[in-house]
Amino acid sequence: MSERKRKRVQITFRLTELAWDRLKLAADLFNMEPSQYAKAVLYRDLGVFQEPVDQRRRRWKKRTRL
Repeated sequence: MSERKRKRVQITFRLTELAWDRLKLAADLFNMEPSQYAKAVLYRDLGVFQEPVDQRRRRWKKRTRL
């Protein structure tokens, strides 16, 4: 199988509320969805920089002011 057409695997994991809040804040800093940021951090930590990160465009949501 070629490098570009490798089989992909989907993973799922649970987060605490604190971890989810921090993930959302960190993702917003880089203008990414939380799932994209988690994937980028995972790839960075595993040292697989040559793998493509999500190419989906960011959906802009209106922020609510606190």
